[in-house]
Amino acid sequence: MKKTVLIPFLLFAAITFSAEDATDGTPPRLGPAIGIINTPLAVGYRLSMLEFRSVDLMLRVPEFYKNETGGVGFELGGLVGYNLPLLIEENLAFVIKPQLDLAFSTEDIELGNDEYSVNTFSLRPGAFIGLEIFLEEVGVSNVNIALGFTAGAEFDIVNSKYFDAKSTFHIPMATSPFGAIVGVWWYF
Repeated sequence: MKKTVLIPFLLFAAITFSAEDATDGTPPRLGPAIGIINTPLAVGYRLSMLEFRSVDLMLRVPEFYKNETGGVGFELGGLVGYNLPLLIEENLAFVIKPQLDLAFSTEDIELGNDEYSVNTFSLRPGAFIGLEIFLEEVGVSNVNIALGFTAGAEFDIVNSKYFDAKSTFHIPMATSPFGAIVGVWWYF
């Protein structure tokens, strides 16, 4: 195995085997939660599993915009992810969340006197990596703040009556809807 592949593999293995070193001060998160994240802007529901793992189900806030040709468009969608703590310390967890983002967008394009509609279905597999901070330490119970970033790939299927359907694949890494994440989860 090449050295460049071996080092990240060993680092990931060490973090995985040291996971869930929860101290007595770490509050378990056993109930459901509601939350909001900023990239993409979405609201959601967290279904807790075990003490610190969870499944996140989120709906994106629909985005309406005007394109450069003067046409209008909108995008909506949702994402699902599995929140997996790699290392848990007192009131802090290092997490990774493999996720799948599905989106549909449609926009009208005006070219001269012609106007046509373009529909795009996007499938975006990716992952969030970052911190979840338990706010019990500062006196706010049952609230987590997520800080980190997402990265992933995007597969698009574009369709319009003026051209044949086409599919594209690219790895945007940190372009929208991937990038820096700030999220808040309230457990009830």
